[in-house]
Amino acid sequence: MMHKVTFSDMTTVSEAKPWRFMLVGGVGAGKTTLIKALESKTPSGIRKTQMIDYSSWGIDTPGEYIEMGHLRRVLVSTSFDAQIIVAVQDATREDSYFPPNYFLMFPQHTIGVLTKLDSPQANIKQATTLLRTAGVTGEIFYVSALTGLGISELRDYLLNQNNV
Repeated sequence: MMHKVTFSDMTTVSEAKPWRFMLVGGVGAGKTTLIKALESKTPSGIRKTQMIDYSSWGIDTPGEYIEMGHLRRVLVSTSFDAQIIVAVQDATREDSYFPPNYFLMFPQHTIGVLTKLDSPQANIKQATTLLRTAGVTGEIFYVSALTGLGISELRDYLLNQNNV
């Protein structure tokens, strides 16, 4: 019988500590807000991520690293510390900072997350197409960190990837 892993297991069991996922997305895509929501923390008072942040069970990366081509190599080297790549796309944006097929170069499983689904400007079909064009081959999760939509499903998925 498979044991269901919980968030507290991930933060207290020494064997689980090295397991991480890496969030990649443009400035303002909601990466930091998403990670706070996944940890059941209030997303208020969140500041722009200035450098790669390893302080939680996910690796939070600055949006500039994907937006500026010469910094993308840093994402490649950082990805070696992650077991899953999470491509974060703001569903209110009409375009993407991810180059076509970008995520196909990573050996890790890559999933997509569409954020800001609470916004009336969210275009789920367009945002899903942008992630698929960028090479996201895994599951796509549809979330709103503000309303909680889809957060528990994404959290359960990520927590149980450590058992795979």
